[in-house]
Amino acid sequence: MDEKCSGRQEAGFMWYVIQVSGGQEEGTARLMQKRIPRDILTECFIPRKERKKKFKGIWRQVEEILFPGYVFAVTEAPGELFLRLKAVERMTKLLREETFFYPLSSEEEEMIQGIGDKRHVTRISRIVVGPEAGRDREVVILDGPLKNQEGRIVRYNLHKREVTVRIPFMGNDVELRLGIEMVGERGRKAGS
Repeated sequence: MDEKCSGRQEAGFMWYVIQVSGGQEEGTARLMQKRIPRDILTECFIPRKERKKKFKGIWRQVEEILFPGYVFAVTEAPGELFLRLKAVERMTKLLREETFFYPLSSEEEEMIQGIGDKRHVTRISRIVVGPEAGRDREVVILDGPLKNQEGRIVRYNLHKREVTVRIPFMGNDVELRLGIEMVGERGRKAGS
């Protein structure tokens, strides 16, 4: 995928999301990049997230699709892009109506850009938790994409090493599960 991070830095460029069949994101994005000229499709990408998953008792870092069922496109010619998408075989059935082709608001675009890197990957945030036991432990974000986003956090699942955040997406609030890494507990001395 293209590593250029476009967005609204250049006048006229907007982000659009295209709804696709689940599991078809990568293939559809490759097909779009192959069939649609770069002067119409500036960038095509699938936002991803890093997280830790346990396999046979061992935690491993994996990448997953952040918004399953969607491909993101950057263009300053949405009408032409829509017409070109109709010519892509996989898209023909989906694009009967414009409801499968959504422009993101500047707030939505900025939020997604803010949690992702230049490759559109949301990295794992590092946290520390308070020493008290129970459900309401104090959690502090040390660094990562969740830094300064604490107000968007709906819940923590320290056991699964993830947090649920609420962000704007396509005119609604959606909840995303993002990866965290606990690097310590507040009030505990190192080595204890």
